[in-house]
Amino acid sequence: MNDYSREDFLDLNAFRGLGEDPAYHPPVLTDRPRDWPLDRWAQAPRDLGYPDFARYQWRGLRLLKDPQAQAALHDLLWEFRPRTVVELGVYSGGSLVWFRDLTRLMGVDCQVIGIDKDLSRSRIPATEMANIALHEADCTDLGTLEKLLGDVAHPLLFIDDAHADTFNVMRWAVDHVLHEGDYFVIEDMIPYWHRYSPTLLEEYLASFRDVLTMDMVYANASPQLDRGVFRRSAAKG
Repeated sequence: MNDYSREDFLDLNAFRGLGEDPAYHPPVLTDRPRDWPLDRWAQAPRDLGYPDFARYQWRGLRLLKDPQAQAALHDLLWEFRPRTVVELGVYSGGSLVWFRDLTRLMGVDCQVIGIDKDLSRSRIPATEMANIALHEADCTDLGTLEKLLGDVAHPLLFIDDAHADTFNVMRWAVDHVLHEGDYFVIEDMIPYWHRYSPTLLEEYLASFRDVLTMDMVYANASPQLDRGVFRRSAAKG
């Protein structure tokens, strides 16, 4: 029995959602004019005047991936050429359309699957649903995932952006979905867990040592992906 087959992993982060409007709105400057006079060029503020994520969008849909993460995932898509991308956590759906469009531009026949327990925040127009499937499921009820992902095409890129029950989901993915060479990516949370729950994080990751490795090219490419890009290794007898 592998170490990751323990009875249960504690959920390291009870993520409650972003609590904001999932629709994309162009950033509004409230503390300065947008058109700055050039005779005061040297006095112009250097900060953005709004949160970074407010401006990240793809074709009018909010995209909660910063430019470094976008660049790293672009390169991973080009190298890996997945036939399926699964993302846990849909929110506005911008990243699903982004994944679909990029793989289409790369000439990859790819199905993008978004899974969330609340799809009401999705803003993907009906006209943009080609090669995208949305499903309601709960990461704390792994049986709901099994019904959705029992037969997917490989190579597979599996992304946890829901931040709920992550290590139990990862264990399930290793046992039921990931083939050798497939990816499991944890976005955003590794730095926080390493800061606030370092002992448990290191213990949980070490328990997957016989079934997953960390891809050091992409795990070091972006703060959002920091030390969270894992690849299914060959099964060991």
